[in-house]
Amino acid sequence: MDPQLFGPLHYVSGLAFRVTGAGPMLLLIHGGSGSRTHWTRNVDALASRFRVVTMDLPGFGESATPAADMTLDSYLDWVADAIQRFTNGEPFDMAGFSFGGAVTGAVSALLAQRGCPPARLSLVSPAGFGKPEGRTIKLEKADRGPCQDEQQRREVTARNLGRWMLAREPLPEDEAVDIHLHNIAHTRFDSRRVSHRETLLADLQESGSSLQFLLGAADPLIWPSPQERKAVINAAFPSARVQIVDGAGHWLQYEASATINHALLNFHSQEH
Repeated sequence: MDPQLFGPLHYVSGLAFRVTGAGPMLLLIHGGSGSRTHWTRNVDALASRFRVVTMDLPGFGESATPAADMTLDSYLDWVADAIQRFTNGEPFDMAGFSFGGAVTGAVSALLAQRGCPPARLSLVSPAGFGKPEGRTIKLEKADRGPCQDEQQRREVTARNLGRWMLAREPLPEDEAVDIHLHNIAHTRFDSRRVSHRETLLADLQESGSSLQFLLGAADPLIWPSPQERKAVINAAFPSARVQIVDGAGHWLQYEASATINHALLNFHSQEH
């Protein structure tokens, strides 16, 4: 997780941005309990064609911590303000993962109201479809304790990742375990406050951006199924690209990085 993979650090409104590559601007937004490191398998490939900007949302990674009493509207305004200041009138696209997909939709709607929306949006395993009533995913506690050594902690984390983030359980020494443990230790915001809102489709309608959705066929967080989610998306946005990736779970851009990199490069390389 070398920070240099993501380029030099810039702070705007207390939020951390890192920039890699040159060309049209593509802003990547991470998922819940995460950071820019959710895109660790994507930045190099995307930077071959784009100026890739990764940011840490408030309460994650290298960015500032939101106040305990901050409203969701204020939280999303903060993100929109920082992006508007960072892009400074330059055209840009966005890709958002999971919780970051819901944030991307909300922020794009806010930026559209200000006359500076992103031209194209890719939503990777996006949240924002409401609270998943009836969904049950059993996870083990991975907290460090007197009866749990570091190896046990990594084994529990690997099993958990195989239950809700990845289609296949990683080995305890896998980089995915390192990334997740690091991100959990630096998480100071409950992403479910945004993820469980049923606002994504309305936000995307308001944004007016061209849309691509990438879903994992084995994603247990898409409830009740990826096929039903695709049908909902197609009904709302008949012209949107919707791809279900076989053999992949929730953390698509890590587990199916070659497929996702190709989809992002192809979609965001088109003329606006």
